[in-house]
Amino acid sequence: MHLVDFVNNKAMSTNRPAQIFEAMHDLVHVYRARMMEGVAAIHPELTHNEVRALMFVGRHPGATQKELVQHASADKAQIARLVALLLDKGWLQCAPHEHDKRSRCLHLSPQGQALFNAVRQARSTLAADLLQHVPAASQAQLLDLLEQLRGQLGRA
Repeated sequence: MHLVDFVNNKAMSTNRPAQIFEAMHDLVHVYRARMMEGVAAIHPELTHNEVRALMFVGRHPGATQKELVQHASADKAQIARLVALLLDKGWLQCAPHEHDKRSRCLHLSPQGQALFNAVRQARSTLAADLLQHVPAASQAQLLDLLEQLRGQLGRA
């Protein structure tokens, strides 16, 4: 082994946390780019933020706008505009909250549900394609590690 290889290997092994997050960052960008290609095939004008909102409401029917703000880590005004846009497009419906009349519960409209189903299927297909050569045991181990990390980040 040459000295330069030894130094590079040593530097790489001591910087493993940075390498891990760099790899995750790269994977997220590839996944997001391919996902947005799939979304464009479903509905060419559907934006990333619209997808995020539709997917959240689809997974949490009856969620409030406040819960969407918390999930999206966005400001209230931005989410209010997004919700208004999704209502105008006919993809969301809202109803008064049962216990808090100031709050509105969000639900997918039939068109929103169709978009949700199509995007969810596209996500599932893409994930399966990207992981097709990774053994099931490795996928389970990766998921366990990512869940562990996510739990630790929630406490940080």
